[in-house]
Amino acid sequence: MNTPYAVEADEPLLFVDDLLIESGEDLVRRLHQPRKDESGQVPVLELSADVFGEYPGTLMANGTLVFDPGLGKHVMFALAFAGAIDPAAPDGWKRIKLLRYTSDDGLAWEGGDDGRVEIVYPKSLSDLQYGDSPGEVFHLDLFSCHFDSENRDFPYQGWLFLRSDEEHTGVYHMQSADGHVWHRGRQVVRRFTRRLTQDGVSLMGPGDVSVFSIDTREKRFLASLKFQQKRGDGTEHLLRSRAYLFVDRLDAAIDVERIVEVNQVPPGTGGKGDEPDDEYYGSTAWRYGSHWLGGLKVFHVKGDHPWSSSGCAFLKLQTSRDGLHWDKVMFENEDGHAGIFIANGSEGGDEGRNDGGYLTEFTSPPLRLNDELIFHYGASSYGKNHPNGIRMTGGGIFRARLRLDGFVSVDGGRLTTRVLAIPGWDLFVNHAGPIGIEVLDGRGDCLGITRIEGDDLGRNNPVKFDGRSIAALCADRTENGRVIGRIRFAVDKGSSLYAFRFF
Repeated sequence: MNTPYAVEADEPLLFVDDLLIESGEDLVRRLHQPRKDESGQVPVLELSADVFGEYPGTLMANGTLVFDPGLGKHVMFALAFAGAIDPAAPDGWKRIKLLRYTSDDGLAWEGGDDGRVEIVYPKSLSDLQYGDSPGEVFHLDLFSCHFDSENRDFPYQGWLFLRSDEEHTGVYHMQSADGHVWHRGRQVVRRFTRRLTQDGVSLMGPGDVSVFSIDTREKRFLASLKFQQKRGDGTEHLLRSRAYLFVDRLDAAIDVERIVEVNQVPPGTGGKGDEPDDEYYGSTAWRYGSHWLGGLKVFHVKGDHPWSSSGCAFLKLQTSRDGLHWDKVMFENEDGHAGIFIANGSEGGDEGRNDGGYLTEFTSPPLRLNDELIFHYGASSYGKNHPNGIRMTGGGIFRARLRLDGFVSVDGGRLTTRVLAIPGWDLFVNHAGPIGIEVLDGRGDCLGITRIEGDDLGRNNPVKFDGRSIAALCADRTENGRVIGRIRFAVDKGSSLYAFRFF
């Protein structure tokens, strides 16, 4: 008998990968796209004219959503960007600003705490100066943070990428007592201080789109770091890629020698679910049961696709079991496109208000509200293949919703799980439509069979086998207090199996 795979109580067991599947017949799996509010035509938040005055711009989800228990509110940090402001001009430091929004319910957002626009960084030029010379000034880039309730003095902890000369450009530690006033700390890592060669390609990093996520199980942080080819070789394709590294502290310098692999490198020629000009510009990561899940932001300077126009960026879904090695989830979505999780709308749609351009993603996980997963994301209406004044303008912050555990469904066929070490008493199944279920022991002998109907999120209705629970059915087949067995699902055509769990 195979070594049983230990399942945690109340852990959602998903079908985004094949780890739990021992065998399958005629399996059909579907990647589900979050359903966009207003079809992605109307943003939840738009850039206020107060931020940049005469200059057009956009709001970007290059930040994080946290919950502040002292306020009793959700807090959003997002970047405002006005590409028409010349970075070399005296007021060039004003082209990117970090804004703060709040919400009582995670759905309705307002500027600051009272509905007015709140710029939290930089508040003045002095926030960005690092020397006495007028030229010794930083320019903002990506931001990520979290709320550390154990840090009484500075519960808001973050990273901010700042641009300047070669020595000073990189990721900096940031902290705040209240989310309103932020203090810049040490440089955590300098840009392009690690170079690796993989499959004959020379890559350097970490670069600008380098952020972190929280490992809630191990009480540490997962750094998601951007690598790329060197500019100047005559190609627009820089093979922007992603590397991952666990760190224990956000205010400690990163030892770049610990980065031994760039895990996600686009092929650059197409294939493996990518188009020839696809680049992995950004990524996020969050725990979901025993999985790591996250978005993979794909930018393509060329190529018009049904899901994204040239010069724009869209999201794929990715999954990992250890946080360091990732795979794209490449099942077809409802539109028949493999691997596309959040697509762009039509570029420039709804008079430049929609999500047709350059998509950005918050580093925080989706909010769970009312048995839905709520995704907030940013998108300009126009992508990068336009002159300043149009390039990266319009749009704002958008919202989309996904069924609980509803990333991937089995929409037909039969599957048998590997041998599981099952905790708890009952089996719960997240499904829509009729599904047959068998319980097998470790040798494959059938112990019970049943059929479930209807639509259930798998939270309140335990599956029974002639009135008996999993634990009662397998009372004489336990090891170390856990039931040892397999589950076999038979999914009718037209039905959907999303996940299952035990508790």
